[in-house]
Amino acid sequence: MPHNKRESLIYTVIMCAFMVLWMSIYNVSLQYGGFSLEAVIAGWIGFPIAYVFAM
Repeated sequence: MPHNKRESLIYTVIMCAFMVLWMSIYNVSLQYGGFSLEAVIAGWIGFPIAYVFAM
């Protein structure tokens, strides 16, 4: 866990990125009916917009 403001900021940015990426891929997989390479690509394409809103 972070011990100061700098570590806290880095931790927040990294955790937000991983959670947004995972949830984007997960939601697209649910729409596509299963986990596939197409779902990962579509999730990755939507990642930047979702990340901006999450931060």
